[in-house]
Amino acid sequence: MSELMIIGMPRSSLTRTVRIACIEKEIPFEFSTRNVQLPGQRATPEVSNRNPFGKVPVLVHGKLVLYETAAICRYIDDTFSGPLLRPVHIGKIALMNQWISLAMTRLDQNIIRNFVIPMVFADTKQRHDPGFAVRMKQMGDLIAHDLAVLDDAYVDGWLFGDRFTIPDMMIMPMLHYLYAMPGGPEMIENAPNVKTAFTRFKARSSAAQTDPLLPDQILKSA
Repeated sequence: MSELMIIGMPRSSLTRTVRIACIEKEIPFEFSTRNVQLPGQRATPEVSNRNPFGKVPVLVHGKLVLYETAAICRYIDDTFSGPLLRPVHIGKIALMNQWISLAMTRLDQNIIRNFVIPMVFADTKQRHDPGFAVRMKQMGDLIAHDLAVLDDAYVDGWLFGDRFTIPDMMIMPMLHYLYAMPGGPEMIENAPNVKTAFTRFKARSSAAQTDPLLPDQILKSA
């Protein structure tokens, strides 16, 4: 058994981020999905006993129990030897923290919470509600704006050139879900640097090993 355990859901984009970080860092870990609640359900004791806010992912390393994706990824990078998951220059580290914050406070909200999840779980009545269509169009416009900003940032490859860093590991799994949504491929297509980065991401071993294998409910959400 590995000394490092990640508790989470395979289809959680943030859980996937942490798993990618471990793989990119080249460290063994145990991935536990046992007794983890399904999306939208109340947290199970397995989760709430380790995170009082009832969210995943959670990292367990010896006596240390850690939650919040950014904190987990930084801990992994600081604790273990292996390829760095961050830039080296202090100014670039500050920019990395900026992108991490934007990924969590804006991109995750706009893409996952306010677009993907409503699209996936909308019932037939909601899908035929003109108000729902208007809200999704508004969110699509916001996401298109965000992708235009990202497109400038991805002009040199990843956010920090050739180095695949923590904010890339956060953003790319979100784009994986966006791409499966109606209009998502077109949004990404309109941000060519983002599209190139996303294509490169899908070709990485860490992406293949953590692919959530989206079910028909998501792939046919239109």
